[in-house]
Amino acid sequence: MLCRFWQQGSCRHGDQCRYQHGGGAGPVGGGPPPAPPGKGQVCRDFLRGSCRYGGACRYVHAEDGQKGGQGGRGKGGHWNRPAGQGCGKGGFEGKGPGPFKGPGGGDLRSLTGPYLGKGSELLKIWYMPETQGHDDGIYAACVMGDRVCTGGGDRRLLVWTGHCSPQGTLSFVEDNAVEFPAAVSSLLFHGESKWLFCGLFDGQIKAYRQEPFTEATLIGHGEAVTSMLIHESVLLSGSHDGTIRAWQHDPGSGGFRCAATVQSPLGQVFKIHVQPPSSLWVGAQRGISCVNLQTMQPVGNIEAPARVVGLLPYENSIIAGFANGVVKAYDPAGNEQFSQGPLGEHTTNTTISMMRIPRINKDVLLCGQEFGYVTVYDMPDFKPRGSFTTGWDGEVMAIVDMMADGVFVTCGLSGDVVIWRWREDGGAAMLTEMVSSSPF
Repeated sequence: MLCRFWQQGSCRHGDQCRYQHGGGAGPVGGGPPPAPPGKGQVCRDFLRGSCRYGGACRYVHAEDGQKGGQGGRGKGGHWNRPAGQGCGKGGFEGKGPGPFKGPGGGDLRSLTGPYLGKGSELLKIWYMPETQGHDDGIYAACVMGDRVCTGGGDRRLLVWTGHCSPQGTLSFVEDNAVEFPAAVSSLLFHGESKWLFCGLFDGQIKAYRQEPFTEATLIGHGEAVTSMLIHESVLLSGSHDGTIRAWQHDPGSGGFRCAATVQSPLGQVFKIHVQPPSSLWVGAQRGISCVNLQTMQPVGNIEAPARVVGLLPYENSIIAGFANGVVKAYDPAGNEQFSQGPLGEHTTNTTISMMRIPRINKDVLLCGQEFGYVTVYDMPDFKPRGSFTTGWDGEVMAIVDMMADGVFVTCGLSGDVVIWRWREDGGAAMLTEMVSSSPF
């Protein structure tokens, strides 16, 4: 089946997309492709009696299907590197100790906890009306001060402000909109410098600062910019062109210049993370690479059969989410501490995020998946807290912690924006529209 996003020139999965990128025939849309040989993944919608694909579904329609993966502690992997090279603190041999524990056995549904629907501890506060917001899928979202930014395939950046009605209901109101020459593939707001960076599918990065107002265009990448971060006043960006670029701000011109370019050893770049003091972790098409930021040279690889969708720091570990539903934890030296999945109804990953539930003062890992599903795990014991669905079929592309009262936001490829809260609240509101040349 042809990928409709590839046909529009906006597919962010590259060679790892589960749909065809040219060649062959077949309608755009419809049911999912046939199951890959040996996968045997159980259809979560079938388990709930709601699968609409029937015999064409790529997942197994059986109560006792196997996932092809196991929970619990995995084999102790380490960086595959030339002798004498290191990355971060500690050694590279053997399995590093870690605090993570996998869930116990049981039926498939129990492996990911209860369904967090009506009457549960999780409440859907508000969702965007179909007539508002993006005209295409949302690929990225970030918090910008007291506002939320979303970027989508409609080539727009939308800026939202929170609104509380006299009845106490919470919603988003559109504050601004900026149009671009290409779809928005990644977003980064740096609070200290007040710069907002918008990575685009054509490889450009648009940068804005409100006070004093400055606008800049960073040109260098040849394909979609998928991940950005600031390290010691330097902007680092990763792209589908398989490179990581380091950009330095030029106070004289107000723009940015590319100071260094590093080739990813494992293909297209999807996520980057800086592990102090000087290690850059690169989540790529075929696994994770480590780059020494002092020499800007790759020093080690952890190869994987699926692309990386997220890299998160947690205590003294790095959590990595993979597209095949696997979640792993590594120590700073690259030693594998924990591995889980795919298991139960958690068979894919599209994004991962960490937040704290204030009511119980507990950290949780949220794993966004295909078909609008999210599975939540308590950390660090990795006990499944439950799963929920956004109500839309599109992949969950961004999960944003609002850092207040247990509120978070999910955004997906159906153009959906949903506000959630870990304690009781609710609401709905109207939205307004405006178009501008700046997000501020």
